[in-house]
Amino acid sequence: MDRTRLCNTNRPILLGLILLAVGGCGGSSDDGGPVPLPIPVPIGLLSPVSDPAILEQSIKTGFTTVRGQEGAVALAAGAPPDAGRDAGNFTGTYTQEANVDEFDAVRYDGEHLFVAPRRFLHCCFLALPAEADGAVNTGSDPVASIRILATDPAGGSANEIGSIPLEQGISVQGMYRESDRLFALTAEAFFGGYGDFWADLAIWAPERLGYRVYDVSDPGAPALQADVSIDGVFVESRRIGNIVYIVSRYTPFLDNLVYNVSTPAEAAANDALLRGVALKDLLPTITINGETRSLVDPTRCYIPSRAADVGYPVITSITAVPIDDPTSFTNTCYNEEAYGAYVSESAIYLTQIKWQPEQTETRIHKFAFTGPGLDYRGSADIDGQVWRGGQADFRMSESQGDLRVLASDYDWVNPDFVDHKLFVLREDPALPELDIVAELPNAQRPEEIGKPNEDLYGVRFLGDRAYAVTFERIDPLYVIDLSDATDPFLAGELEVTGFSDFLHPITDDLLLGLGTAENGGIKVELFDVSDITDPLSRGGLTLGERGSFSEATYDRHAFTYQADVGGVDRFTIPANVYTNDGIVAQYRTSLRLFEIHNKSTPNLASLLSVGEIAPPADPARPFWVAERSRAFIHDDTVFYVENEDVWAASWFAPTTVNGPF
Repeated sequence: MDRTRLCNTNRPILLGLILLAVGGCGGSSDDGGPVPLPIPVPIGLLSPVSDPAILEQSIKTGFTTVRGQEGAVALAAGAPPDAGRDAGNFTGTYTQEANVDEFDAVRYDGEHLFVAPRRFLHCCFLALPAEADGAVNTGSDPVASIRILATDPAGGSANEIGSIPLEQGISVQGMYRESDRLFALTAEAFFGGYGDFWADLAIWAPERLGYRVYDVSDPGAPALQADVSIDGVFVESRRIGNIVYIVSRYTPFLDNLVYNVSTPAEAAANDALLRGVALKDLLPTITINGETRSLVDPTRCYIPSRAADVGYPVITSITAVPIDDPTSFTNTCYNEEAYGAYVSESAIYLTQIKWQPEQTETRIHKFAFTGPGLDYRGSADIDGQVWRGGQADFRMSESQGDLRVLASDYDWVNPDFVDHKLFVLREDPALPELDIVAELPNAQRPEEIGKPNEDLYGVRFLGDRAYAVTFERIDPLYVIDLSDATDPFLAGELEVTGFSDFLHPITDDLLLGLGTAENGGIKVELFDVSDITDPLSRGGLTLGERGSFSEATYDRHAFTYQADVGGVDRFTIPANVYTNDGIVAQYRTSLRLFEIHNKSTPNLASLLSVGEIAPPADPARPFWVAERSRAFIHDDTVFYVENEDVWAASWFAPTTVNGPF
């Protein structure tokens, strides 16, 4: 491996200043034109803003730079075993990292269920209340409200005791539950759960996101404490302790402004328009309980250091909000795009796809948590794409300060059009940069990750191992040894039929895979990885046939795991199962229950299906398919949330279903 290449890939080009004919940037020349402002001496790929006028100049450059295809934004085709499990005898929201909470539309605190309404694509991508979209609700409140239900695990029931109404056009992205507060992330628009729309700057311009915090110490009478809206579009959120972190993107919206400038005439027209625009009119605002102010403090922002990177008309903000003081916040921003985020306990990593003529790259910025604030630690560009939405953030993981990343590099003119690459990034000891300290494959270890033309599916980093599933015709499960972070290698491989989208650690020696079977049905498989050089299958189950699917394959919050109950582990997945015997074709929607036995002895471990919770059939919906499912196990009672309805059943008698509540 060429260590010189690895450690010097991302050294920025030193800039003295950038000559930009942009008005409003301070000072004037002898001929009355603007005086170019100096860019600060670069520090990493991002430089701190020392003068607000520099941020203004950087933003305006994004609207006055002619971009060819090579620069345009274009479209293109882990945790410990108890992660996601709350302390005590009930399960909570499944998370990638054990101590990093993730927002979800349904929350359970052991006493109360909080159920937000579903979000819909409707007309021009506005999220409307579900009753306007023709959905049916059998609960007592309108769908356009957050339902609050008190649970009775011993009796296997729940009772709605309160609700939080939502006005027309407001959707709930997800919620956090902490102490006596409910933190709800809101938005005016919903662009779906995947990332293709992110590539168009213009459609994001006029949108707003926000949050509302409610005092639910008396769940029957929730009281609004903070109502906040923010200019921009939601990207991602996580909670660590008392702090909620919200990542958003904002594109300034001005009448007659041309987005994605492609000709000198468009650049000149934008330049003329922007000469009379002040910085405050280019920055997002935040409105707290009716009072509006700037979201951004320019002196807490960063701009690109390299000349080739200057000119994105986008502000990415990371806003930190204390749950116990939700009207205060700190904000860090930078003048580039963000397509996704991975959050560890110590840092947030933001990704941006960099489209190039010959090589697509992913830029990664690292911001470390320092109390409520953030400290920029460095950036790196790696070959390939990491992800564009969904739950492929499993492709990134931090361990002992190192970031491990799996990326897919596409070359459509090559018969073998995709290569999957592992990178290990580490903070430079002298500069705020991320050095690439390892890359796989490499000259010393040339074996590829995946067979020719196989796409990357399930990925999970766990301690000093990584598991990756690739698929075209067969399903290789690869085990990557990361015990030496500077010299990772492929330790073992197992080929089975079908593929796994989602991987869950049971123990250090057992791995659970969930995905698609060879016949197109839902596949659940138990892998023995006690010998990483020779991974084995300990059995699998198939539900249905082609047309069947489980929400848990693309949304981890639909997966529920409860460890160590009477010597076994339990888990549930929602299943929409399609069967066709040639005479009758039908869908069956239910919550499937499974157990893992003998997990402490890998060669004896087994996977069992122990039943399903199927709400009674509704003649009005003979082919009903659940659009959103969640489950929470409390002692031996399972609460199954199907869309906005709540059902309950005993683990040992799942066919006796109580509800809907």
